[in-house]
Amino acid sequence: MDKAPKLPIDRLIEVVQKGGTVRTGVDVFNKQGILLLDKEVPITDPQVLVRAKEQGAGMVPINAAGGGGIWDSQGNRLDLPSEAPVQKPVAGGGRGGEIERRINEIIETKRIAAEKYQQAKACLRQIMDSIRRTGGEFDLEPVNETVKGLANFVTSHDNSFAYLTREIFSCDDYLYNHSVNVCTIGTVVLKKFNSNFSNAVNSLLNNVPTGGLGEEKRDPSAFSYFLPAELQDISLGFFLHDLGKVLIDPEVLNKTGRLKESEFAEVRKHVTEKARLILDKNRLNNPYIANICYYHHAKLYSAEERCYPAQSPHLIPAYVKVCKLADVYDAMTSKRCYREALNPVGAVTDIFNRYARKEPLLQYVLHSFVKSVGIYPPGSVVHLTNGQLCYVLESDGPVLLPLTDSEGESLRDKPELLDLSQGQAPKEIKVDRRRPSLNPIEAYEILPDYLRRVVTSQPS
Repeated sequence: MDKAPKLPIDRLIEVVQKGGTVRTGVDVFNKQGILLLDKEVPITDPQVLVRAKEQGAGMVPINAAGGGGIWDSQGNRLDLPSEAPVQKPVAGGGRGGEIERRINEIIETKRIAAEKYQQAKACLRQIMDSIRRTGGEFDLEPVNETVKGLANFVTSHDNSFAYLTREIFSCDDYLYNHSVNVCTIGTVVLKKFNSNFSNAVNSLLNNVPTGGLGEEKRDPSAFSYFLPAELQDISLGFFLHDLGKVLIDPEVLNKTGRLKESEFAEVRKHVTEKARLILDKNRLNNPYIANICYYHHAKLYSAEERCYPAQSPHLIPAYVKVCKLADVYDAMTSKRCYREALNPVGAVTDIFNRYARKEPLLQYVLHSFVKSVGIYPPGSVVHLTNGQLCYVLESDGPVLLPLTDSEGESLRDKPELLDLSQGQAPKEIKVDRRRPSLNPIEAYEILPDYLRRVVTSQPS
């Protein structure tokens, strides 16, 4: 069963939309144990897959041994390996099939992510051009649809935001890229926060005596911090969080040196004067969107410096705290006009050290951020204690793909995956925290060709 190939549900939806049929050959459940797809039922209606995707299905196993398969509109069986991109295999090794399968899954996820990313950037260009042309007005309807598609994608594909196009060679489109990245990272973090905090409250509620009002059966999921409609509004706010910058002088925004106090005062207007103007012109009185636009640079603890506008950290909503962490992380790990992109591991560590042991609710947000992004984010290149360099495939574990031997020489034979959480590596081999991970460009330069396509687009 574990060897059954997993295909992106978006690809299966495409097959069925063209008149094809899908049968999984294995029951597919979401993380809550709800049956999404029955192993024996042929799927001819794409809405069945769409609903499964909305409930958490991302990669779907197709178990041929259990009668699973994919057929086109003429009833011809499609070859499963052709449903995923066929990449040049790395030579030799006993676990090569597993490595190739994992890499192919990542590349396919990146293919879908690239489409979503370009659609989102095009949408942002359209609304920002409209704001510049009209002095603040834009059409919200296409933005809603774009954000809904992004949110569904990143919450149904594990680590998917890590494979969205991250530009490390140019800062020309920084405002567009940053808005998309904050939306996707923030949406994933918010989902985890909502689950973690809601579970903590439900656990507390289920242990509270009823006070003689009767032992009514308790619902373990009775409380949810944010409801689905609220989550959609918040994701929309993440997407629009920097909208006020459209009306700030580009020369100030893109200045390579340190800003003068008068220039910094001009930049600060994007969260107050400019954001308010745009929201008012478009009659956007949604409190989630407004709070995110106004307060995503506010203090998260009382001693935090260079924050604006003035507001008590205790009055900053949890979803705005999520936005700020996503904003800081993406700003650190993207190329800026005044510096190169920083390595993701160092960025996560810096954010954790900056905000740990502060305001209580912030700790739930911070924990959700670290668990979502990972101490070792996918795509990072880290050192092991035995001297090897490894590419991070998955942050949980982490699951690593060795790139060099202990002397730093590129591997000639196919490497074996190292899952540090499951004892597949010797106990003495760990990530060497004393040595910083490579910065994005250094990491890119040592990657084999098949991994370069996973990390980012080619430099121009």
